[in-house]
Amino acid sequence: MENGKNDINSLEEQMANNEDICCSCGVVTAFPKAFFDNYRVTGVGLIVCTSGCFSFRCEGVEYAVKTGETAFISRDVCFSVTGHSADCSVVVMLYRVDSIRDILGSTVVGMRFVEILNPRACWVMHTGHEDELTKYSELLAVGNSDDNVFAANERRLLLLSLTYRLCGIFREMAKDGDNASSRKLETYMRLMHLIDKYYVQERGVRFYADQLCLSPKYLTSLVKSVSGSTVQQLVFKAITKKAISMITTTDKSIKEIADWLNFPNASAFGTFFKKQVGLSPVNYRHKES
Repeated sequence: MENGKNDINSLEEQMANNEDICCSCGVVTAFPKAFFDNYRVTGVGLIVCTSGCFSFRCEGVEYAVKTGETAFISRDVCFSVTGHSADCSVVVMLYRVDSIRDILGSTVVGMRFVEILNPRACWVMHTGHEDELTKYSELLAVGNSDDNVFAANERRLLLLSLTYRLCGIFREMAKDGDNASSRKLETYMRLMHLIDKYYVQERGVRFYADQLCLSPKYLTSLVKSVSGSTVQQLVFKAITKKAISMITTTDKSIKEIADWLNFPNASAFGTFFKKQVGLSPVNYRHKES
């Protein structure tokens, strides 16, 4: 993939500028350098393999992606490309759903669709829509100018269309499974709705089980089989994501964040955060600043 370096410069510049939309704008023959060093996806990540193959490691698991397959990578997940064939070419799209939230309203389950419809950290599959996803990438390149309000709005509408299309793809994949798997996924989706709504106030398994009219034991088993996590781990993940967002994007004090997240005091929040992230809230803010 060495001879494709020039093609990737625009994408790397978008990523360096931390833009809401980072897109290869068509097929490229190289990966961004950041992809080789435990890159964290802050929005929605899609990598379509248009030729050859590549491999990557995500959450400690190795994945292989072949021609005609797409890697979907969930929000706030870290991954590293570990290898690729000489003839590998890909389409890359990274975007924050927040960038189109104002025109989405409360549609499509609050637009946490990758976390809800795809409960895994990542998913590699042949969707049958790889050409369509590539076309979206090409269209996002048209009129890409910050001083062109019409082009900017067109890109946002394209992202809206792409987001709905991805939801449709995941729903198709769910329908292709057996009825038992579909029911499990539907229950998981309902749970994620509830966690999204109540995670600040409610952290116990019994509350969510009661809301779903299930026993805590059954809900725990179901969630573990679908996502590999426990209900409490999912709640803690939601709390941690919000905490990270507040620490890195606001000037709220650690005590204010602890209060907002319903911790008894800043010390309890600090202990929780360090256990989840590995750094204290203060050190994490310093590292990210």
